[in-house]
Amino acid sequence: MDFTILAVVLLIGVGVPVRNKLIRKYREEKKKQDKNRDEK
Repeated sequence: MDFTILAVVLLIGVGVPVRNKLIRKYREEKKKQDKNRDEK
């Protein structure tokens, strides 16, 4: 039981910031592509 709680806390504590970083990187790449598309 304790191990399960620890695993969930670690998943949320580590997983959410990593996911946010990946989403931010993806959005920045998308913005760059949109700018490049607008310039053409």
